[in-house]
Amino acid sequence: MTPADRAPCPGAGTEDFHLRGGELWCEDVPVARLAAHYGTPLYVYSERALGTRLAMVRAAFGPAAHLCYAVKANSNLSLLQCVHRGGAGFDVVSGGELQRVQAAGLPTDGVVFAGVGKEPWEIEAAVRAGILFFNVESEHELPLLAAVGAAAGRRVRVALRLNPDVDAGTHAYISTGKKENKFGIALPRAGAVVEAIARERWLQLVGYHVHLGSQLRSVDPYAAALAKVIDFADGAAVRREGLTHYDLGGGFGIAYGQGAALDTAAVAQALLPVLSARGWAPVVEPGRYLVGDAGALITTVLGEKRQGGTDFLLVDAAMNDLLRPALYQAEHPIVPVVPRSGAGQLVDVVGPVCETGDFLGKRRELPPCRRGDLLAVLGAGAYGASMASNYNSRRRPAEVLVTGGSARVVRRRETYAELFAAEVDLHDTFVP
Repeated sequence: MTPADRAPCPGAGTEDFHLRGGELWCEDVPVARLAAHYGTPLYVYSERALGTRLAMVRAAFGPAAHLCYAVKANSNLSLLQCVHRGGAGFDVVSGGELQRVQAAGLPTDGVVFAGVGKEPWEIEAAVRAGILFFNVESEHELPLLAAVGAAAGRRVRVALRLNPDVDAGTHAYISTGKKENKFGIALPRAGAVVEAIARERWLQLVGYHVHLGSQLRSVDPYAAALAKVIDFADGAAVRREGLTHYDLGGGFGIAYGQGAALDTAAVAQALLPVLSARGWAPVVEPGRYLVGDAGALITTVLGEKRQGGTDFLLVDAAMNDLLRPALYQAEHPIVPVVPRSGAGQLVDVVGPVCETGDFLGKRRELPPCRRGDLLAVLGAGAYGASMASNYNSRRRPAEVLVTGGSARVVRRRETYAELFAAEVDLHDTFVP
């Protein structure tokens, strides 16, 4: 039953982070109790929120679509197992991510392998793993792929990543489908690459891949990219023979407390009739859309400081725990876990890392906060823990997965000894 005092949490993209009696809960667990038990900084994930988003994408694109979770968004082994239980495969961009899928005990026949610079060992490992296909982004990969296929005695399935020069209207650092970006192969050059694939006996072209960037909020870029791919495929018979898949990438935007998330059903409605007419199965690679709103970073207030006309709220989480604000000028909603009464004030929420760029939010209106109070940085399930570092010799946060009324650690907090374990007791000396 829904508690009578349950209310939406401002800025949360899911009802699984909500308020009860004014206090923040994740599913049926008070967030303050998680912080008291596990300490902060702390990543808290909602399994139910993740499953709900995955079901939404499946309902939009239908049973024929291949859903491949973008592992780079959050590569925690337990979360990989959650999305697998929801019927998804995986989009990986490194050999390490492929090994994570394997370490989680999950099948690899639903894996697509992208990346602009694959190393030979990564290609060999993926061929051995029997992945669904490679997304080829650079011409120099073709002889590498063919050689591995020849050694394995089987054709390697590839989808050519095209760069359609479509502006997705997103931040420059997360735009990937414009001609000045490093990703994919420009359409004027792509015809020759298709012909090179067709001449190679150990390669099989099965489709095209287009990924336009992250945080897309409109259907239009997806439709424009597909139209360009259709025109390209219709330019010569060799460009469309034997094709079975169209990988539209991911990039589905979430709200981060502003506006609305991308309407994935509208994207599906715009693309599926065209793909069905061609007999191309859609491949969809959501990452942030699935896990972003399913996570929050919980942090403790260390103190207050006023300087140069700015009120600073110092907390124990920092840019090494959540890099997006410093890297992309990203804005995450920040809310008190147990709010105090009183007039709100504008503050910069900053961490203890020795960088001016170490902030979690600027000019945020928050109720009065005192040392020991808790704040939640919402929408932090994607590109939070996966981009975290040990800068300033800080330990990366623990990660906790909430399921209903219980929680379990899915990554423990590092020890300081682990930070420098690889730097001691070394006995390998090279003398040229």
